[in-house]
Parts: sequence; C-alpha cells; structure tokens
Amino acid sequence: MSTPSPAPELILASTSPRRQELMRDAGYTFRVVGPDPNAECGACSSGGPVELVREYAVRKATDVAQQLMHSNRENDLLLLAADTVAECQGQILGKPANEDHARQMLQLMRGKLHRVITGLCLWRLPVEGEADSPLVEAVVTSLRMDDIDDAAIEEYLESGGWEGKAGAFGYQDRLGWIHIQEGSESNVVGLPMERVKELLAAAQVFTSPGG
Repeated sequence: MSTPSPAPELILASTSPRRQELMRDAGYTFRVVGPDPNAECGACSSGGPVELVREYAVRKATDVAQQLMHSNRENDLLLLAADTVAECQGQILGKPANEDHARQMLQLMRGKLHRVITGLCLWRLPVEGEADSPLVEAVVTSLRMDDIDDAAIEEYLESGGWEGKAGAFGYQDRLGWIHIQEGSESNVVGLPMERVKELLAAAQVFTSPGG
C-alpha cells in the first residue's frame, strides 16, 4: 500500500495585508513570499480587465516561482497569487497613484454599477520533476456605489483609506455607501475565499483545526 504524498506547503505570493488576513481568518497555514514590485509593471492585455488580472496573477506567481524554484525543500509548494482591479464604464481602476487619482476614481464610480475583478493563479511546484501548468481564473463581483457628494469623498480621502486599494476604496472599511449586487464579498477585499477554498481543497490543502 503506497504512502500518500504529503500536502504541499502553501505559499501566498502576495504582501497584501488584506489577503493575508483573509487567509488567516479562514484558518490556513501559509508562508508569504512577495513578488518583486516590477512583476506588476508593464502588463497590457487587449482582452479587457478579466484578462488583465489573470495576466497579472500569473506574472506574480511566476516571479515567486523563480525565487523558490531552487530552494531546498522536502515538500511540494503550492503558490497562490492574485491581482484585483475595479472596472467602471469600461475603465480599469487599479490602485490610485495619489489622492487626486483616487478622487477621480470615486467621482467616476459614484451612483453607478461597477465590478471588482480578482485574477487567481494556483501553481504547484513539485520537489521533483517539472512544475504543473498553472490554474488561472478570474472572479467577478458587481457593486453599486451610492451617489455620494463631494464632501463625503473628501472626508474619505482625508482618512487615507483609499491608499493601496483597487478602485480607491476599501469595502472592509464598512463605508456604508458601497453595496454588493452579486458575487463574493471577500473578493472585493482581495480574495474570493469561497472559490479559493474549493481550489485549495482540490489541491489537498485544508484549513487548520479550528479554522
């Protein structure tokens, strides 16, 4: 009777505190290895925001895979990388460059439906042999922002809550003027945990006891 192979070590290829918190809250044991910031530069997809986040997720996973490929290890590695953008009226809204950029994003989205899209890349790196082909998906959540006035936007900008967040807002900040119409709530924070749990379970990675 053959001995079952040990579960792979889970690597979260993201330095995002929000993604790390989502994974910890779900009960996963993982190691963080962040991609080089340049891995997020230069991607240009003609397929729209869905293909763009898929491409970014793959680029991040590839960068981390290259960092870890020749490391000494006993178990397979399973990389999880993600990238999130917002999209409104055909415009792709990533992380704002500055406060003025964040203001423009919020003014565009107020009173309108928009989407938050997260690209996922799950990639197994075995101890021996070649790496599997990465699994790449995109998960979409539809939201509506209230028609907030300029004063509310300025108050939020002053709080700094927009910094480092796709679309210049943090749903986890419980702003009260962003409402999910369809899809995963955690996806808006940065990881669609419902789908992540399914993918990790299929890869024999499970939550720790109590998670």
